[in-house]
Amino acid sequence: MSTGSCSGPGVCGGARRRPPPPPEPALSLAADLSELSLDQGYHTLADCGPPSRRRRDNTLTDALWLKILSYLEVSDLCRMSRVCRRWSRFVARLSARPEPWKRIRAAGPLEVAARCAGARAGPCVSAVREWRTKTCAVTVAGAQLLVATFRNLTHLALTGSNTMDARALAPVITDLVDLRHIDLTGCPNVDWPEWAWLESRLTTRRPPIEYIDLTDCSAVTDAGLCALLHTCPSLQYLYLRRCTLVTDAGVRWIPSYCALKELSVSDCTGVTDFGLYELAKLGQALRYISVAKCSQVSDSGIRTLARRCYKLRYLNARGCGALGDDGVEAIGRGCSRLRALDLGATDVSEAGLQILARCCPNLKKLALRGCELIGDDGLEAVAYYCRGLTQLNIQDTPVTLRGYRAVKKYCKRCVIEHTNPGFC
Repeated sequence: MSTGSCSGPGVCGGARRRPPPPPEPALSLAADLSELSLDQGYHTLADCGPPSRRRRDNTLTDALWLKILSYLEVSDLCRMSRVCRRWSRFVARLSARPEPWKRIRAAGPLEVAARCAGARAGPCVSAVREWRTKTCAVTVAGAQLLVATFRNLTHLALTGSNTMDARALAPVITDLVDLRHIDLTGCPNVDWPEWAWLESRLTTRRPPIEYIDLTDCSAVTDAGLCALLHTCPSLQYLYLRRCTLVTDAGVRWIPSYCALKELSVSDCTGVTDFGLYELAKLGQALRYISVAKCSQVSDSGIRTLARRCYKLRYLNARGCGALGDDGVEAIGRGCSRLRALDLGATDVSEAGLQILARCCPNLKKLALRGCELIGDDGLEAVAYYCRGLTQLNIQDTPVTLRGYRAVKKYCKRCVIEHTNPGFC
């Protein structure tokens, strides 16, 4: 019986059609599993099935796999060793080398983690340079064991620990002679040990610490900050976000001891214009500063800071309600190299924004969230003069579609954050 299809050339006025290729057999995991016996493990799945259907990772040589796995940290290698017997052998070979032991991410109580890591590292213990742990129990005995086992540490991060305090921090400061980076973010009970106690143990030596992050360390006081500055004359990066006990009395000593490049005193409500007068003495060394939500900072302090720290690249004054056009004009005229500026929830208006745009054409990031006095004219000036702008925040502002389109016209690569559903 005829099926109605063309059976030869000329019947439909065209050439004979080539029949479609036969379908390839579908890959089925069930078919592969059926070839395995119950005593075979997961590591044999890579070898089941015909050669054309085997996994491609078996085509890599041992040398190449060792090269790939060598980029992982020790904690990742421990998990990789459970994949198959072949990878377990690779991990055993890599663990005997010092390179994977440079960085350690640990979990659990610090004393237990330090003891286990020291036993596992063996002769490679001297290669450890970085130790990171999060939300662990830190005791004085644990800190002493850590510094006694890993004496060559240069980076130490003990974040989110509620048991970390000044007594546990003391051996870290005095015994780790190569330490350069300390991250204690989220340790609410930690404060810097007293200088009188540290002085007797450090004698003529000072630790070469360059980076300290004390974000959310609410127990840090002005006395602790002064002891920190005495201890670390090489300090370049200091972050005191939400250290609410820090005031002008502690901040004023920073220029006397350190040539900081980056400083954050965000949410430190005790920092006022007087503190900025003293911080301005950092001069051209300062490249990054954040005084966000320091409600007592006004045009006067920002004006002094902008005039003396003329090499600033980043300034965050978000939430400084007393900052207006005078301070913004001083920023524009004094810090022409500025790359990122946050003026959210300040009293800047059209006039200040226009002066800023003319004086800082190299701006890359600008945040104006909650600035109720700006409009389309100021935004058009920013778009016209700052054509390299890559990020703009105009959420909760009275900017209309005209200002939005001006930014899109002149700043081709700018990402605009807004809350107006009519912008498109």
